[in-house]
Amino acid sequence: MNRPMPRLAGGLLLSLAAVQLSGCAAAALVPLMAGGTLTGKVVSNKAKDDGSAKPVAPVVIVGKGTSAVPAPSISAPSPEIAATTVPATPAGASAPGLAERAAELPASASVPVSGVAPLDAPPSNVMDNASGFAAMTAFVLSATDGGRPAAGRKSALLDQPSLVSLPKTKTCADQRGALVIDLDPGDKAFDLNDPPSPAPGLGDMLRTIRGTGTAVVWIATLPDSSAKRISTILKATGLDPLGIDPILLLRGTETRKQQILLRADSDWCVLAIAGDRKADFDEVFDYLRNPDGPVAIALEQYIGNGWFLVPPPIK
Repeated sequence: MNRPMPRLAGGLLLSLAAVQLSGCAAAALVPLMAGGTLTGKVVSNKAKDDGSAKPVAPVVIVGKGTSAVPAPSISAPSPEIAATTVPATPAGASAPGLAERAAELPASASVPVSGVAPLDAPPSNVMDNASGFAAMTAFVLSATDGGRPAAGRKSALLDQPSLVSLPKTKTCADQRGALVIDLDPGDKAFDLNDPPSPAPGLGDMLRTIRGTGTAVVWIATLPDSSAKRISTILKATGLDPLGIDPILLLRGTETRKQQILLRADSDWCVLAIAGDRKADFDEVFDYLRNPDGPVAIALEQYIGNGWFLVPPPIK
């Protein structure tokens, strides 16, 4: 029989969340229990045109609200994860159906997720080019069927207020689906002057994803004025040969990648995010005091299930 959560248990849940968030984020949970708002510690990376970062002090809103909501699960991709590339769709041919596209990914063992990785996952926790990007592709293809949105789509972006209870992702409206790919290597801004070398096979995978009507959106912590140079690099590497992909960069007074992700959420249903560190999925990973604590464990369910740790797409 289901029983309502005792007041003491609700307080304990918030207390557990409090010990997982560092600095003033944890201290803010005390007034939050009385209806206050949780704010996190400050961080920054204001980028210049040359890609360098300058620390600033914006306020990070981690979340608000006190209700304990069960964490939903995102449907796992139907195709098995493959350690190969996805063949390109021939020019002039219509995009194949989901079944045909899934068949192009040879069966192999699913990539296991065991334990909780450190905040900035070491190389052993980042999939190699083939398996990481193939897993990402299989997941996105499973969320579309002939270009039509799958029923009950969930966004890969976190519902920020849920971070004070049990983390969950947002529910998508009827926006166009999108795959977001982070260009920044580690916690540094993408280097516009470094000779680009694309991840092998990624261009073909992205062509298949675009064939479903899904947008491929590139993000980086560079100023908006760098968009033309990034577009040129994406064309030259074959990752966006037609120059049709949206590029989201820092605008105006923006200083954080999270602000870019929030803008992406307003325009698309973000089906998946690919990055080389967990903070590329949500900046909450930069505030966890204990990477093995309950909040980190609750977030771990999304690794490989909307969040994909992969090498930089261009390096």
